[in-house]
Amino acid sequence: MTRQQIAARIRRARGLIDAHTHLGVDVAAFYNGDFPYAITAEDHGVRMGLTGVAAAVCFPFIYTAYFQLAAWRRGHFRRDPRSATAAAYELENARLCREIYEAFPEFAGRLLPFGCFDPARRPANQAACLRELAGRWPLFGLKTATSYLQSPVTALLGAGAGLLDLAAELDIPVTLHSAVLPGDPWANVFEILKVVKARPDVRFAIAHTCRFDRRALDAAAALPNSFVDFSAFHIHCTLARQNHPGQGAVDMEGREVHCTLARQNHPAVAAKRNRFPADYRAPAAAMQQIAEAYPTTMLWGTDTPAHLWKSRFRNDHGQDVWMDLPCGPTAEADAFRELPRPLRQRIGHDNTVRFLFGKPRSGRPDKPGADAGGSHTR
Repeated sequence: MTRQQIAARIRRARGLIDAHTHLGVDVAAFYNGDFPYAITAEDHGVRMGLTGVAAAVCFPFIYTAYFQLAAWRRGHFRRDPRSATAAAYELENARLCREIYEAFPEFAGRLLPFGCFDPARRPANQAACLRELAGRWPLFGLKTATSYLQSPVTALLGAGAGLLDLAAELDIPVTLHSAVLPGDPWANVFEILKVVKARPDVRFAIAHTCRFDRRALDAAAALPNSFVDFSAFHIHCTLARQNHPGQGAVDMEGREVHCTLARQNHPAVAAKRNRFPADYRAPAAAMQQIAEAYPTTMLWGTDTPAHLWKSRFRNDHGQDVWMDLPCGPTAEADAFRELPRPLRQRIGHDNTVRFLFGKPRSGRPDKPGADAGGSHTR
């Protein structure tokens, strides 16, 4: 099947689309003792059957064999001279497509691969690899998580602009990990918005509900080429909840740890004065409020299998900490199904189809075999 044929089928079927998932393995997360660290196409099939998801966007995990593993785990980003790849994510992106189209072809057209990229390190090499990949298999978009690469997203307006040129040429969208942490300049949501505004020829999704920052949500909704996904919504609600100081982090003996990463008003989500006003103790209600406020902007997505997050690290006081942000395997879908049916159709299908494929040229649903390209705007 071609990308256009898959697009036409997805438009007609009108099924639930998960706009943000992963597929593959993250070796660094495994050796760090973090979760999640892997998911296969077969695992995805089981989860999709359990939750009623018809199609899912999926991209590789964060770590790429382009970097030295030991250095990466210490927070240093050096190319591994022994690596078999000359470009970040070359191997991981190809492995993703081979898994879907060769190993598990029954999921072709249901698992929609996005190629990962680093906007600053050898971007021309990456663009060449992605172009070749898109020539071999249907590729549905691009994705980057610049926080974890310590690579500035604004490089897409400079040396990395060719990656967005490629997205525009292929008419595929781009998903960008977002952050509001003061110590994270690489994926700051307002820097992302500069990129989105500067490239109206590309459709973008800003991940993780813009970390609930109302100013960013308002700005994203005002841009015709911008969408925002709800990925990992439950654990971000946990971080935003009031009257729960210290939730989520304990020391190795199970005692509550009071530190930057365990306090009320977690800095990974917007401060209360800037936060979209919602009751984050009730994720379904909060999701509905946000979706109703930005009806043409929001995309439903889970971040599977990173809908939960468990990690070992040393905190800002030198304590060994176990960060535990649990979320059940059906929690995101269960909350979604509490929304009114028209809203579910909008954020679970209609908006996502426009993000993935743009508007059909006719302005009507695609006919079989029709070109699903077209307008980059909403």
